[in-house]
Amino acid sequence: MTNRQTAISTSEGAILECRGIERRFGGIVAVTGVDLVIQPQEIFGLVGPNGSGKTTLTNAITGFYPPNVGTIRLAGEDITGTAPHKVAKLGVARTFQNLALFNGMSVLDNILLGRHIHMNPGIFHTAFYWLTAKREEIENRKIVEEVIEFLQLESIRHELVDGLPIGLKKRVELARALVAEPQMLILDEPMAGMNQEEKGYMSRFILDARAERGVSVLLIEHHMDVIIGICDRMLALNYGEMIASGIPKEVVKDPRVIEAYVGGSHG
Repeated sequence: MTNRQTAISTSEGAILECRGIERRFGGIVAVTGVDLVIQPQEIFGLVGPNGSGKTTLTNAITGFYPPNVGTIRLAGEDITGTAPHKVAKLGVARTFQNLALFNGMSVLDNILLGRHIHMNPGIFHTAFYWLTAKREEIENRKIVEEVIEFLQLESIRHELVDGLPIGLKKRVELARALVAEPQMLILDEPMAGMNQEEKGYMSRFILDARAERGVSVLLIEHHMDVIIGICDRMLALNYGEMIASGIPKEVVKDPRVIEAYVGGSHG
């Protein structure tokens, strides 16, 4: 089966479906001809050397840089070109390669920010706080507390994020994404800078999030041991094009994937 067939043959009932995605920046083609299908509650790996188009594809999905060509569907609904805040409201949450936490704020406050898409601020809510806004606040707090317990962050809930080690910061960012109650979770290198023990913890949390919270996951990673260990399927990119797709243990043996990581100009 070809890479393209492997990527699109199971599109029926998919939570996320990308077809023929191309994104250009002036004369530079960042990604082209990319097909991607993720099934409900699937953990799907996206790999490739630096500059291969992983983040560009992610930005296309989340609406930051809509594709010039191609379509993106979320649970069957065409979201191509939809604004990022609307994509978030449709159930897509994301963490970033470079931490996007707010220094000077506590772990709890950073996580609470993840609930903003479910809040309804306005004059009416302020005026009738005891009737509407208070009930909403209690519900939001309840969900945040559940996620804090789920990710074992109780002991640092009131600490400033500034002084936390990278492993805990990444966990806080995951918590902020999970409190949005997404159906699709996009994790951009969530284990960058972690040691082996921290990677093990994060891998377990991702698996538990899928099992207990029913999320589908698009996992962008450089750590092939993580991809092989927890991903159901994967797609490898190089120079913005698909080079291999399928079961992780098979894809990592593909000569084109090996060449992309250890040979040629990426050596």
